[in-house]
Amino acid sequence: MPVYKDADGKKWRAVYRIKLRDGSTKQKSKRGFRTKKEAEAYIAEQQKAMKADLGMTLSTFITEKYMPDKKGMLKERTYLTKEHMIRTHLLEAPIAGMSINSVQPEDIIAWQNEILKQGYSECYNRTLNNQIVGIFNHAERYYGLEKSPCRGIAKIGRSDAEKQMLRYWTHEEFLEFLDSISPETDVMYHLLFQLQYYCGFRIGETLALTKADIDFVGKSIFISKTYDRRNKKDIITEPKTKNSIRRVYLPDSLCDELKRYVDGLYEYPEDARIFPVIIRAVETKMHRQMEKVGMTNIIRVHDLRHSAASFYLSQGADMYAIQRLLGHASIEETIRTYSHFSIEQDRQIANIVNRLNQKEGD
Repeated sequence: MPVYKDADGKKWRAVYRIKLRDGSTKQKSKRGFRTKKEAEAYIAEQQKAMKADLGMTLSTFITEKYMPDKKGMLKERTYLTKEHMIRTHLLEAPIAGMSINSVQPEDIIAWQNEILKQGYSECYNRTLNNQIVGIFNHAERYYGLEKSPCRGIAKIGRSDAEKQMLRYWTHEEFLEFLDSISPETDVMYHLLFQLQYYCGFRIGETLALTKADIDFVGKSIFISKTYDRRNKKDIITEPKTKNSIRRVYLPDSLCDELKRYVDGLYEYPEDARIFPVIIRAVETKMHRQMEKVGMTNIIRVHDLRHSAASFYLSQGADMYAIQRLLGHASIEETIRTYSHFSIEQDRQIANIVNRLNQKEGD
């Protein structure tokens, strides 16, 4: 399967063969490679694809091809999340027993309908849909599948559903919740929930904290890792994105409370988690305290992060400060997620002009 230079001498073209559903092969070509090396690398991918038997079941393709390929591309936590979703919602579904080159669009639709019956959130439905689309795209791109059966099929769920329904607490609501937790007898949770609200940490970032991450002189915390638990095993990995590695400065009162807590951890290793609980325990504690207070605005632990953004925006912080606090990958992500929180600040612009006009009219 050779490579050729185009007639104009500027680009390279790769000629290769693919397997069709009936087992025959077909010659194809792809143009536009900048170098001969890129064209040869592309052909190498196609040769790899030719070695795959697309008569294998979807289950076999996932476990022997797709997941091993993805393992080297993804962070451990992301890989484990993907593996759990696929194992739970795909490998146990009837479609998993079909040969990958026999799956038709109607089979994908049938799988989607079964997912919809489970009553998951819009966001989770979209995430699951993305898994099956990704599998067949992978088979098409790297293993010679002629055409993904997912093409042209409407996706289930909505990727922006969670952002459109953000829930958060006002500062007054948070203080009402916090007052239900004793700073003397329940000091760990009293402190943990404040870090969630005032620092906007992801819960995994908070649970990964060690003594070594805290600078009491500079009154700051350095976020460089995140915690999760999978298959009864604690997992510490890098944060979600490169921008998630950040330094967050603490309010004086929170820094003082954190120091008292850490000083009370006698002979505690510098690299040990200072909050030795799992995420589910934090969720359970939060739910019980909300019930105890009788709160009607029910939110999740992750929503305390949204609450932090809402609180600081209401106090006049700008979007760039919120981006740095939360460790978003881009300012666009921050604006897209929290722009509706700053409507009152936007109205202040018009009010400035109104006040000037009133003075001129006096």
